[in-house]
Amino acid sequence: MKFQKQPTTISEQLDLLKNRGMTIENEAFACECLRLIGYYRLSAYWLPYEKPPTAEATRSKEFSGGTSFANVHSVYVFDRNLRILLLEAIERIEIHIRARWVFYMCEKHGAHSHLDCSNFNGKVNHATHLTKLSHEIKRSSEVFIEHYGKKYSSPEIPPLWATAELMTFGQVSQWIVNTSDNSIRSKIARDLGFPTKETFEGTMQALTYVRNICAHHSRLWNRKLVKGPPYIKRLKDDLKTITTPKGGTEADKHIYNILVLVLHMINSQNVNATFKNRFVNLLADLDIHHLRMMGFPDDWSSRRIWDA
Repeated sequence: MKFQKQPTTISEQLDLLKNRGMTIENEAFACECLRLIGYYRLSAYWLPYEKPPTAEATRSKEFSGGTSFANVHSVYVFDRNLRILLLEAIERIEIHIRARWVFYMCEKHGAHSHLDCSNFNGKVNHATHLTKLSHEIKRSSEVFIEHYGKKYSSPEIPPLWATAELMTFGQVSQWIVNTSDNSIRSKIARDLGFPTKETFEGTMQALTYVRNICAHHSRLWNRKLVKGPPYIKRLKDDLKTITTPKGGTEADKHIYNILVLVLHMINSQNVNATFKNRFVNLLADLDIHHLRMMGFPDDWSSRRIWDA
């Protein structure tokens, strides 16, 4: 089938929403939102308000009674604030993880431990990661990188505590997972409050995925994550779990469990963080229907991670 849809004006977009059953309380405001945010981007936030489709259709493209543009816009604003707050929390976690890994690696294997392939699993993987890191160093205009290059001729690459600052969260995660010294990986896991390096590394992968969603301003609030968090028995009373077809237990892949793990890691840092209260305040205006779409269990507020 050939794509034949034609671009529409803001006025036409507004008429389309009204014809499909959406209440527009303030047309000037709605037009401004369509102009500044975009019809297509906002459509992700009014999908939950559409009537169920017929058996042969994927969408009904008709809104349930009582759907208003103000409701849709409020969810959009909530999602934006959720991403901002979550990105701030993940930044703190990312810095902590990077600092712990750098400290343990340098303490045990030296300032340039990242150059020694014997410290990592797989020579090919190590060479690939080191090549990427070299490109970042060459592109960098950071003062500390330029200072090293002017003062030292060997090794060409700066020490780990400097180069690690150029790594993304995803890259740090890959370097840690490929670290051959299991004792270092286990220490980092314990520092972040995880029982094993496997559960910690699974959480890092999930957080990297969520961080990318936040950084690219994509819809997050009701998304079912492609890469979900691991099931951690120690946190079974806080996590929302589901039963697999084979009768096993795994963590639900909606954003609720990510928030639980983020709070768990923030708490493990023993800092006077306000993230829990800020998350709770942000959630205060959501009804139970919206919370369920985020994976929240009905008794979430009485669970230990939120009630403590």
